[in-house]
Amino acid sequence: MFDVKVNGYSGGVDHQQLISETLETWAKERPDLNFAAMGIGLKFDIIATATMGLATEEIADLGINLGEFDVLATLRRNGKNGVLTPTEIASAAMVSPSGLTHRLTQLEKMGHIIRQNDPNDRRSSLVRLTPHGRKIADQAIERISEHATQLVSSFSADEVEVLNTALDKVLAVISQRLTAP
Repeated sequence: MFDVKVNGYSGGVDHQQLISETLETWAKERPDLNFAAMGIGLKFDIIATATMGLATEEIADLGINLGEFDVLATLRRNGKNGVLTPTEIASAAMVSPSGLTHRLTQLEKMGHIIRQNDPNDRRSSLVRLTPHGRKIADQAIERISEHATQLVSSFSADEVEVLNTALDKVLAVISQRLTAP
């Protein structure tokens, strides 16, 4: 059993009840507002936080955190033989260059990556996945994939499709709002 805290609460908390109580108390204080969408947002927050916490626990004994896994996974799935520039990694892993620098330093110390000068661009470097880093990336993605599969194992194929479609719509709205001037 995982002991994952979600917004300060750990196992045993009835999150649905907590959300219901939150919405009910707000509705009493502000009956002029519709809190249905806020309830969805609270559910997203709990699901995301718990999922990330559980994934962190799944890979903890591999000696890496989720941020480091993101770099290894990016190299493993996108790398031309496990080689990318830091700019390519930052873009694919959706991380800032400063955040990436720390992750690269840690992964290099662990022997999961090697940094070398880019022979085609003296201003840049190349990040190469080592055989050990590839092994860790593969072990981690196997665990995280299994964990994600377990989360939806009680859903029918149709329910998974409906959920994916609904989430795609939410992501489209978020993307549009984030890119709007």
